[in-house]
Amino acid sequence: MGFLAGFDDRWQDAASYLDALRHDLGEGQRLDLVPEYLAPDVVVQDGAAVLSGPEAVGTALAARRAALPGLSLCAEETLWSASAPNAFVAAQRFQCRARHGGPGLYGAPGGRALSYLEMSESWCVSGALRAQWVLRDELAILAQIGVTPEEGARWRLSQMAEPEEPPDMPDPGPGNDDAWGHTLGDLVHRIMSGDLSVIARHYDPAAELFQPGAVIGHGPDEAEAFWLGLRAALPSARFEVQHLLGAEEHLSPPRAAIRWALTGTHDGHGVFGSPSGAEVTVLGMTQAEFGPDGLRREWTLYDAPGVLAQILRARG
Repeated sequence: MGFLAGFDDRWQDAASYLDALRHDLGEGQRLDLVPEYLAPDVVVQDGAAVLSGPEAVGTALAARRAALPGLSLCAEETLWSASAPNAFVAAQRFQCRARHGGPGLYGAPGGRALSYLEMSESWCVSGALRAQWVLRDELAILAQIGVTPEEGARWRLSQMAEPEEPPDMPDPGPGNDDAWGHTLGDLVHRIMSGDLSVIARHYDPAAELFQPGAVIGHGPDEAEAFWLGLRAALPSARFEVQHLLGAEEHLSPPRAAIRWALTGTHDGHGVFGSPSGAEVTVLGMTQAEFGPDGLRREWTLYDAPGVLAQILRARG
């Protein structure tokens, strides 16, 4: 159990630690334990901003819990790997349920039931959360409460702190050396570099595609339309796969998870509207399952309202 060196005796393994983290912080059941779970220099990045320090992160968790009472996160995927003798990185995917029952993040409460996808990557060091990247399907949330992405972006902008130099995100390393993680990373990198022909060659003809806005697509043609729409919005931006994990286990299909970023100028027509010239960062996560005919399921999230909020802030 070398990767759990320095962890509390309550945690038998990484899975038990992650489950407690989900329940106590993710679902907001034990926000009093924030100082115990978070490293003093913890950094959390979502689709629009970077939070630094336990106080800022705890405040954001409390605000989400207040706006979405009854929030539950059901983990449907967890891939993890030791990154050092006392540290590990985990990529997770959750099905979330909640009720829009409180004011704040999403305006006046409407009481509507919400269902949406969340994806995260957590770096845990010596028993504490050192860094986390988290994306929620904000498009799906806004659609369910009857709000346009543009209005949601204005809400996000009003909640964002005054612009300042964000702290550097810690680097947990490139990930594990499993072949499936490298397969997914190479596939998405080639797509975002303009080689769309790899989609027809490497996607199962009946591939299921889970995309922002709770959109479910099928097959290579819809995969191409999705990735091309994103790339067309930022044609000159730099694409980088920042972390990857893969696994092949008994009774499970080969799986992979990558975290990526698209950083640069919003200088094209695409999913974010007319070119604005704003400098933006699109944080993205993609997870996949593979079968005998190629990639058969793909989950990808990025925070479109969060990117629109970056564009609005750049416009002043």
